[in-house]
Amino acid sequence: MLKGVRDRKVAGTYKRLSPGKDGRIRTVLSPDTASFRMSSSDSLLFESTNLQNMEKKVAKLDPEYKVRDIFIADEGMELVACDFVGAEAFCCAAYSKDWKYLEKLEAGIDTHVELAKFMFETEITPLQRDIAKTIRYASQYAAKVRTITLNLNKEADTTGMYFTEDQVTVLHHKLLQLHPLELWWDTTRRELEKQNGVLWNCFGYRRTFHNPDPDERLKEGLSFYPQSTIAWLMNHALPRVHTALKTQPVDMLLQIHDELLFQSPPEAIPTLVRTVSPFLERRFAIHGRELYIPVEWKRGHNWGHMAKFEHKGM
Repeated sequence: MLKGVRDRKVAGTYKRLSPGKDGRIRTVLSPDTASFRMSSSDSLLFESTNLQNMEKKVAKLDPEYKVRDIFIADEGMELVACDFVGAEAFCCAAYSKDWKYLEKLEAGIDTHVELAKFMFETEITPLQRDIAKTIRYASQYAAKVRTITLNLNKEADTTGMYFTEDQVTVLHHKLLQLHPLELWWDTTRRELEKQNGVLWNCFGYRRTFHNPDPDERLKEGLSFYPQSTIAWLMNHALPRVHTALKTQPVDMLLQIHDELLFQSPPEAIPTLVRTVSPFLERRFAIHGRELYIPVEWKRGHNWGHMAKFEHKGM
C-alpha cells in the first residue's frame, strides 16, 4: 500500500514536469512569509511548476523514483550543485548550547554513525544510521515518540523494519542521554510564554507564534530557529553570488532550500567554486559562539547523478 502511494506521487511529479516548447522547465521563487526561505511555485503568466519538492530520499528505493535524472545539462556544460552540509544540525547544536555536539560537527565527525552505535550497541548498517538520523532530527523539534514511530514505519515495506512505540521509546531515551534537548525545549517554551509568542533568531529576525496548542507552538518555535537562520544565510548570499557571476560563463539555475544549482562549462568550475564558497561560508554567532556552516560541491551531467568533488584549494 505504501509503495502504491509513492508510485502515484512520483507519477504526478513526472506529469507536472513536462517541459515547455523550448525543452526548459521553469519555476517562480518568492520569499516564504514565515521563515524568509525562498519557496518555489508555478505562475499564471507562463508554464512553470514547483521545483523544490523533487523526491530525493525515495529515489534510493526504486530507479523509477529518480525524478532528478530528467534534468540534464546543455551540450558542453555540467550541472554543479553547492549545498550546506548539516545546516540544521549546526544550528540546532548552537541554539540548544550543545557545544560538544557542535565541536564534533565542526571536526567532520559522522555524528549519525556515532549515535547509531550508541543506540544499537553494535557495528551499524547504513539503514541503522538513517534510523538514528530520523530520530535525532524529529526529536530536535520536540516530536513525540508516537510521531517518530509513524515516520520510521512509513518505509517499513522497503526497509523490512517495523518499530513499536516501546522500541522507539528506548532509542529516544538514549538520544536524550547524549543531547540536552529537554533543556532547550523548556527554555523555548518559557520564552514563548514570557514574550507573548515572540522569538528572535541570531540575526534579530522576529516572528510571532499564535498557535493555541502549546505543543504545536513549541514545535514551530524550535524549527523557526534553524530554518530562519539558514534562510537568512542563503538570502544574504544570493544577490552577492548573482552579481559576482555576471562576468562568468555560468548560469545560476535554481535555489532549493539549502542548495544552489548552477550550469557551467567544465573549465569554469574552479572559478565558480572560488567565487561562491566565501559568500555561503560566512561566519556568524549564536549565543556568542562564532561558527560557519561548510558547503560541499557536486558535479555531473544530470541532477540525479552528481559526484562530490574536493573543492578546497581550487
